[in-house]
Amino acid sequence: MDDLTQCSIIRDDLQKWLAADSTPLEIQQGEKPLTTLLKLFRQPFHADYLYRTDGGEVSWKDSLAFCGVYSLESGTLYLTKDTASLLAGCPAPFVEESIPSMKEEIAGRINRQVETVIANDRKNLPVRKLTSWSAERSLRTYLDYGAKEEALRLFINGGEPDGLFHSDFTMEELPEAAFMAYLQGPEDFIHKQAERYIKDNQERFLLEFLENDAFLAEYQALAQDSGSSTHRMRAITAAVNGCGGKTVTITVQKDGKEMTFKTNVSGLHGYHSSYSAFYITPSDRREFERLFGRSADYTPEDIVRITYGRNTIYEAPPFQSEAMEQDVGPTMGGMQM
Repeated sequence: MDDLTQCSIIRDDLQKWLAADSTPLEIQQGEKPLTTLLKLFRQPFHADYLYRTDGGEVSWKDSLAFCGVYSLESGTLYLTKDTASLLAGCPAPFVEESIPSMKEEIAGRINRQVETVIANDRKNLPVRKLTSWSAERSLRTYLDYGAKEEALRLFINGGEPDGLFHSDFTMEELPEAAFMAYLQGPEDFIHKQAERYIKDNQERFLLEFLENDAFLAEYQALAQDSGSSTHRMRAITAAVNGCGGKTVTITVQKDGKEMTFKTNVSGLHGYHSSYSAFYITPSDRREFERLFGRSADYTPEDIVRITYGRNTIYEAPPFQSEAMEQDVGPTMGGMQM
């Protein structure tokens, strides 16, 4: 049942068959038999299991494939993805597919319930401190490396932390018993699964809160240091992401010299201690290497401006530009005289 998805029933003939008829239902595409549907009543759950065989009439040579569940109590149809696509793709569709799959839908509801219970407050957890060796080690590693790296990546790419606790319950598969229990009482099933998940993951949830503390502290430190190269990289990333082009024109001032060249935007995204000359267009790269040396690169602090077409999409902060002007003499054609 891993790929079951809830479907809206479009045609009355399918609805009538699901609700009352017990004979096989042959579905045709034009004059050609497409598939035949059969159903078997699942006594304890007041639901029909659906099966299909390709082609027309059923014979003893046919092997039936499970293809869905119809809840007689709620009148809701759940089909496997291939069957849903088949019935939705007819010239006169029988159903309309719903997304996500029931596995994803149930997991999502359990996560929302867990988050409601915890309410973004660690005081609602049954534990107050980490006790396991593995959790303590994970926290130390995150404090030493992960928090700063994660905050840096998010900041430079223009994101902002929400600071909230997020549950991460997933289902590798949707067992038959679990799905049928869900059909019988969705709210009760979700509440019980959420309670069990919280009970089994108390210390891991506390670890998430502690890691969030460290992450937010690192992010706030980056945000407040407005004169750092990190802010320039954030502005450069936003500029090249927003221009929509594959190449931009950059003016750099480096080692008392100035040059303007074209480069691929893929080399400008995200964090860089320096930007590689590899992405500079070949003709400009040769001139860049002649001027600054082979294997030379350039840093965010070296960039004066970036243009796309006739538009300037990035300019160095005023204090950086003033310092550059003091270091670079008169220029002509983008080169120092």
